[in-house]
Amino acid sequence: MSRRMVQKQPPPEEFDEEEEEEEMDDEELEEVDPVEKINSLPIEQRRRVLGLKAILKATREAQLRKRDKIAEIEKAFHEKFLPLFELRRKIVSGEHEPTAEEVARGTKESESKIEEIPSDDEADKKKDDKKKAVKVTAPSDVDEADELKKAAARADGGIPAFWLTAMKNNEVLEGQVMKRDEEALKALKDITSEYIDNDPRKGFKINFHFGENPFFTETVLTKTYVLDPEDEDLALDNVIGTPISWTSTANKLTVVLKEKKQRHKSGKGVRVVTKEEKCPSFFHFFDPPAMPKSDDDEDKEEDDEEEDAGAILEMDFETGQAIHEMLIPRAVYYYTGESIADMAAGMMGFEGEEEEEEEEEEEEEVKPAPKRGGARGGAAGAPAGRGRGNGQECKQQ
Repeated sequence: MSRRMVQKQPPPEEFDEEEEEEEMDDEELEEVDPVEKINSLPIEQRRRVLGLKAILKATREAQLRKRDKIAEIEKAFHEKFLPLFELRRKIVSGEHEPTAEEVARGTKESESKIEEIPSDDEADKKKDDKKKAVKVTAPSDVDEADELKKAAARADGGIPAFWLTAMKNNEVLEGQVMKRDEEALKALKDITSEYIDNDPRKGFKINFHFGENPFFTETVLTKTYVLDPEDEDLALDNVIGTPISWTSTANKLTVVLKEKKQRHKSGKGVRVVTKEEKCPSFFHFFDPPAMPKSDDDEDKEEDDEEEDAGAILEMDFETGQAIHEMLIPRAVYYYTGESIADMAAGMMGFEGEEEEEEEEEEEEEVKPAPKRGGARGGAAGAPAGRGRGNGQECKQQ
């Protein structure tokens, strides 16, 4: 009996459906050619698609005109805001005392809890009534007391820690201001912003004006956000910060000093070396990461680093916009804590709605179930409130 020789076949390769689909999708994407796609359509559909592209072109032109118009409006109103912001600076610094008219205009009728400031006539009348009830003081003593009050008012410096308090009450900045930053930020005299070349389409600068302080020598720290005016969406093109000249390593708020023991190369003896380690601080704001490279790079590690840098830049730009668009125009709103009160009121509103819906659910459970149709679903939970940042403070060791 002859034996039939059977050739052993190699085992079939495992079929990965997901991998096959990905390969097919990549091939399809590579093969797609818009021109070929349009040319492959029937002539009637091709004419309609070209008509739609004409609408798209007109829409883009209208968007550009809209962008230019918005830029003109922003520029015009920014110029109107400048004298108002200068007056605010003078009040905060103590260079100007608000007039009775300014005080009256700044008081809302709804703010009944705020103590009313009497007019000059009412104040004089109260002084006269008080003089009748108290011991008469010699003119020299009165003059001396007035001078002491004026000196105390001048020493007060207007509104101390105005900008620090406003920054800590802003929902974007609150988690970026560390405890160790506060002493330096108390020296803030003003925060201003301006458009690059007076053109909002090119970007903006934020200027932090500081008084004399023991931490750094600069009187103005600037952060610049450069936009691409040729880009339809005004994409971020570059970010530039002011290098800070710290007065000493110990006063450098962006690092913490740590002592580490090092053994000598010969193996004999140990020395103590002081090293700087990066520490959470608002002043990192003036040292932004470099813009991601535009060139294609196949190195995965470099791609990951660029993604991280892109995420950091996105958060940094959000901070810049918050200062430029929210903090600077509405500084007193954040100083008084009205922003926190409004946010809390909004959260309480959500919680109240949730409690009402829960009560309705309980009532529905008590009622007999209907013969047809199910019971209504429960209410969604209230949105979580934005709390203060939990950035870890660093301590000198």
